[in-house]
Amino acid sequence: FFLPTAASQAAKFAASWETAPVTLIDITSTDAEGEAMGGELLASIKPPGGKSLLIGLSGVVNIVTITEASGRNKQGKTTATSEASVDLMVKVVESSDATAAAVCSNAEAGTMAAPGVVTLASRRQELSVETDLDTACKDASIEGCVVTADMLGIEGSVTVALGLDTTAAHHFNFVTANLESGTTYDVVACFTGSGETSLTDGDGNAEAKLAISSRMLTVQQVQAVQNSDGEWNLGSGSLRKLRN
Repeated sequence: FFLPTAASQAAKFAASWETAPVTLIDITSTDAEGEAMGGELLASIKPPGGKSLLIGLSGVVNIVTITEASGRNKQGKTTATSEASVDLMVKVVESSDATAAAVCSNAEAGTMAAPGVVTLASRRQELSVETDLDTACKDASIEGCVVTADMLGIEGSVTVALGLDTTAAHHFNFVTANLESGTTYDVVACFTGSGETSLTDGDGNAEAKLAISSRMLTVQQVQAVQNSDGEWNLGSGSLRKLRN
């Protein structure tokens, strides 16, 4: 959904939002990885010359990580790992017919708003199982008597599983300074999800899933104040002050 900025050419505020969920990562097997872009948002604004943009991006992120590991007696450690994350960047481009998805997928398109790529949400889950069982003799008259599981013909394994399913809203601010006059800009929010699963030395399972649902992009026209050297200093991420 796109919210029209204003009838005036010197728009003060713009916003767009979407409520439909987008699945970025859906890994259902071990020793797998994936990466995907999606859920892009676009808002347009035409600030007067020398103005800057304060950009806010909010999103509801759902992460599901599942790990299961089975350990056989005296067979060492089994480890299952699941991880998923979503990175976010904001691009500012001169307005055109290009879609938000096209802008996000083109590394050369537009200017990346400061501070650049940020991790909006992330989780890494690791589960390990190691089984080391013996049966000790209770006959105190026999020194050092130990009956092992192998001697008793005991077979099988110990299996442990952990699944986490969390949903939370996250927010981050971006900024771009000193825009040219008379130009309409498209502000595009780009989401990139990544995930990976692994299983080492044994039996088990690992899954990773990540989705974003309700998300909102807000763009506010502001005036960035230069530092004492007369620079915007965006490269080091230190705009000294913002005022309306």
